[in-house]
Amino acid sequence: MNTFDPSAVRKAVAEFTPLRPQKFEDLIPAKEVILELRQKRASYRSIADLLSQHFLPTSKTAIAMFCHQVLGENIRPRRRVARRRPPVFALPNGALPALDSPVPSETGSPTEVHDNPNGNGTPLAQPRGPRIAQIRKLNPQSNEKTDSHP
Repeated sequence: MNTFDPSAVRKAVAEFTPLRPQKFEDLIPAKEVILELRQKRASYRSIADLLSQHFLPTSKTAIAMFCHQVLGENIRPRRRVARRRPPVFALPNGALPALDSPVPSETGSPTEVHDNPNGNGTPLAQPRGPRIAQIRKLNPQSNEKTDSHP
């Protein structure tokens, strides 16, 4: 019958290698080179290209992760592009001007030049969204039913 042999287990543990390689195992020998290139403001892409030319194929994402996790570089937050809103000009009394022109398409220009009551042609912003009928501009007869009900 076989018995537990601690020396055989220690030998097996010493020879054990994980199936998955360690993270950044191939980049560790190039740590000083990567650090020097980053100090010279080299981009992740240029470092990856340089290492790939010298028989260490890698990607710019792997270089970026290496720099953040091993070299301790800070991760800068991405800049959000501010959504541009067209200017809206108010009338002297503070009210928004009524727009009689059609709403431009999504691909068209969001502003058009109209004559303001001042007489100058300054851009007015077209409202986004559905067009809603202005009740004060409708005829009262058009609201009535056309059936002959008493």
